[in-house]
Amino acid sequence: MTPGKPILYATVSKDSESEIRHLLIYLLDGARVTRLVELADGVEREIATGTQFEMTQKADALVQEWVTDHGFKYRPTADPAFEPLDRTISLAKKMGYTIIYDPRSQNFNPTGGRLNLTGAVPLTEWKGMTPKGGGGYVYALDGMKILARPTLPANHGLNMSPTREEVPAVLLKAAKALNTVGPFAEFILGGD
Repeated sequence: MTPGKPILYATVSKDSESEIRHLLIYLLDGARVTRLVELADGVEREIATGTQFEMTQKADALVQEWVTDHGFKYRPTADPAFEPLDRTISLAKKMGYTIIYDPRSQNFNPTGGRLNLTGAVPLTEWKGMTPKGGGGYVYALDGMKILARPTLPANHGLNMSPTREEVPAVLLKAAKALNTVGPFAEFILGGD
């Protein structure tokens, strides 16, 4: 049986998002036959097959083990884990999304090329955000959107171990530095 769209059951991250794992549950034959899969570094690994109840129990136990024994942090949808663009696109495609709506791709002028009133771009062709000033971007799947967050360049020069008194000034400098890289952005996803 070929699995359809999975359920994103849980996401965990470790060491400020240096390692991220997603647990996906594929319904193969309704709730009777399901597949539990781990997606880490863009690679899928099958964990087990059983009923949906069994795979939910297994997923809960895995998340508990990862958090308790291996130092991971559970990431609810409201606090998504940010990853490189290719991994976020891979996860979005597994979830059944095929299109991203990017306002930068809107074209209202028929003589200026393809008319694209919605800004729809195939997910496989989307290049993400273009950073400035040596910074970068990381991305997260948040339900029906991809979030884009700027990151500072390696040589940003900010004191990353401030004293308590220095924290407000460092945060202000970091916010200004991030603004030079580019804006935080949200892009709605869609399917065919």
